[in-house]
Amino acid sequence: MKRRRLLLTRIVFFASIILFICSTDINKIDIAKSTDLKKNNSNGTGRYRNASALLNQLLTDYDIRLRPAFGGDALLLTMDIIIASFDSISEVDMDYTLTMYLHQYWRDERLSFQSDDFSEITLSGEFAQHIWVPDTFLANDKHSFLHEVTEQNKMLRISSDGKIAYGMRLTSTLSCSMDLHNFPLDSQNCTVEIESYGYTTSEVLMKWNQPLAVHGVEEADVPQFSIDRYQTLDRIVTTATGSYQRLSLVFQLKRAVGYFIFQTYLPCILIVALSWVSFWINHEATSARVALGITTVLTMTTISTGVRQSLPRISYVKSIDIYLVMCFFFVFMALLEYAAVNYNYWGRKSKRISEEGWPVLSDENKEDREGQINVRDFGVSSAFINGPSDPRAPDPEMATGQGGSPLEINECIITHGKRASSPIAQLYTSTYENNNEMAEYPRYTKTSFELGARTRIASMPTRSCK
Repeated sequence: MKRRRLLLTRIVFFASIILFICSTDINKIDIAKSTDLKKNNSNGTGRYRNASALLNQLLTDYDIRLRPAFGGDALLLTMDIIIASFDSISEVDMDYTLTMYLHQYWRDERLSFQSDDFSEITLSGEFAQHIWVPDTFLANDKHSFLHEVTEQNKMLRISSDGKIAYGMRLTSTLSCSMDLHNFPLDSQNCTVEIESYGYTTSEVLMKWNQPLAVHGVEEADVPQFSIDRYQTLDRIVTTATGSYQRLSLVFQLKRAVGYFIFQTYLPCILIVALSWVSFWINHEATSARVALGITTVLTMTTISTGVRQSLPRISYVKSIDIYLVMCFFFVFMALLEYAAVNYNYWGRKSKRISEEGWPVLSDENKEDREGQINVRDFGVSSAFINGPSDPRAPDPEMATGQGGSPLEINECIITHGKRASSPIAQLYTSTYENNNEMAEYPRYTKTSFELGARTRIASMPTRSCK
């Protein structure tokens, strides 16, 4: 029993020693962690204090009115652009809208610093109000704005050697002078023109940040256009106030013709083909052919008006103008073709009637002429000839007839009306052919001819009804 108690006592003793040692180590670890945390907090606070103090120190004697290297060599200003999107292109306004990131780089020795904590400082765009920044502007700009969601999209980064990176995101509507002679099979060159507003070449030299001066063009999608290629240029522009460096980014845009095929070319082709359908319609179907011709002409006019409204008012002739004029010409000529066919048809019929020996009333005596029937209106010129006593009778043999009864005269006129086949003659024959009341001579002549044609009809020779 004593040995067991002694053994338990020893076990408890050693366990107590082990627990004491472990608790001591844990306390040391906690103390070390607490010490490290305090050091880190102290270092973090110190970095903030150092950065704030550094910025205040940099701005202490800084004069925002003077450019870097003032009084010395010209400041080198490099740029690059990231294309975010092509928003729209307008032929009417001769401009296009572009969203891009514009980055500018220069060196300002007044902002160089030495620090073991950091080699560069990234600041918000508001800090740019406290230092000198280039007076860069877009020479062909119509309207531009900086994006402000969620904050103003501007960035400023200062390196320890005084190099500054200044970036912004903006959307700009830029003018683009377009040559529309070949529209819509044309290509256009649209540019981004960047220039210093006040600093001449003796003070600021602007260069593209080669070799990657432009990014994102390959991914950009241009409405109704495709980007064939682009290039960066720089040149000197001389104005009344001096010579300025200008950087140009040129986009060569080729118009996609697919839209115009379905909106202009194909409808015009179908309208012209539709106007030719009238060639297979009977020339006597006047309403159908005239309605079809006028409808196609008006449709072509509507298409031409729509195309003109989508283009600026320019003096020179475009390719699409020639195409639309030719389509309109074909449609209009199809309408005139019917008029020519109709005229020739009735002209040949009148000529054939004259060649068959049917005389026509003379115009020598106007008063007598007004008392006769206008035979040409009825297409039955052979139905009415001069009486035997009329010296103007073209054929003496035909003037020897003794006339006839009202029924014989009626039958004679109906016969010639059928031969003429004119609409008025057919109307006359269909109305009076089976009318028994035609036997009444005075009523027949008064109803049909009104103007003193009674004696002419009564003296009609029977030979003319053969």
